[in-house]
Amino acid sequence: MFSLVYRSVATPVFGRTQIKEMLGKARQFNQKNKITGCLLYYKGEFIQYIEGNQIKVLKLFDKIQRDNRHTEVEILSHSHIEGREFKEWHMAYEDFARDNDDLQFLRLLTSSFVDSNSKTLDPNPTSTYFWRTAKRLLNIHSSYRYR
Repeated sequence: MFSLVYRSVATPVFGRTQIKEMLGKARQFNQKNKITGCLLYYKGEFIQYIEGNQIKVLKLFDKIQRDNRHTEVEILSHSHIEGREFKEWHMAYEDFARDNDDLQFLRLLTSSFVDSNSKTLDPNPTSTYFWRTAKRLLNIHSSYRYR
């Protein structure tokens, strides 16, 4: 099992409607290829955690890098993992558009990372703790559970 985390900047024309369409297609692709993960969108930036077969994850990431709907694609981390963090989701998603007390901590972690433009904050999207926290918080309400 393999995981990869990256960040990127959405182009101005890649709005919420286009993201929703992309999520539908991504979830179908991920289900077919046994890829799971989580996508966070905050202030025009994406942070995504992808897990699955290494070859399939790397092929997907190559496709993501060529996608002209975002720029400045940067790998934050990648590693072999013992098991899936997001085994129940083909692609969990949060855009922090709604105020939700349960997600304030995750919003704070994400905003601290994006706003500071630093890779040294702990926990941050390169750490297992960050993604385990994201999973736990996204699990709190079924309305945030996107499969």
